Amino acid sequence: MTRVASCLPVLAIPLSCAGAAGESGHDVVPESRDVRMTAATDPGASPAGYDYVARRPLAVVALAEARGIDPAVARAAVDRLADALDTCVTEEGRKGTLASGAARVVAQISAEGAVEQTSLRVDPASGVLENAVLCLVAPTKMLVFPPVDAGARGMAIEALWGRVGNR
Repeated sequence: MTRVASCLPVLAIPLSCAGAAGESGHDVVPESRDVRMTAATDPGASPAGYDYVARRPLAVVALAEARGIDPAVARAAVDRLADALDTCVTEEGRKGTLASGAARVVAQISAEGAVEQTSLRVDPASGVLENAVLCLVAPTKMLVFPPVDAGARGMAIEALWGRVGNR
């Protein structure tokens, strides 16, 4: 019996504290501010935070980041990728092998201007990986940038294809 009695004071303290939490009758919420995004002054920029967005009938390619690349060169590369993706997706649709999807490609660019390495993240849906490799990664690896003396260069893009109006 002494064992049960010794536990009672320990249980009584948390229960009495729990009852005191709601005594004031209202919750306390810290002051906050609304943040509103406005349209960017650059016609190619997007309110979603991309540096540049190229839209085509069946493809959208967005520049998420470019390091060590002139902005005009990066935009030209994104336009070229959007054209290649749109053309490839159209052809895949004709063949009946198109899977609408999304992907993110990060490309490392050498000092000579060649795309040295790419990493790819894709939607898990069936057929998306095949379309991404054929229609997005292959054209990315074919890009050539102006050579530079030093520094790490790279770019990250995100793309949608297929039914881009429904996403």
